[in-house]
Amino acid sequence: MTTAEQIYHTVKELPEPALREVLDFAEFLKKKNKRGALSAKRISETDNYFANPKVIEAIERGKADIKAGRVTKITDPNNIWDSIQ
Repeated sequence: MTTAEQIYHTVKELPEPALREVLDFAEFLKKKNKRGALSAKRISETDNYFANPKVIEAIERGKADIKAGRVTKITDPNNIWDSIQ
């Protein structure tokens, strides 16, 4: 017997108010599952991005530049070129 069949056999004798609660909960789980799938996809895309060795190399070069003081200060992000120090 499948899980869906077990659920059906369990709930088929419940009174109508309880059936509405079961339906509400099932719809909640369905929405939650869709959101979870979207989050998993976003995580997967992020993982793929950071799996690229060129990205990791660029991050490491940036960290080394910061540590060595090879940085440029931007005082006004709305006017980048005129605010570089």
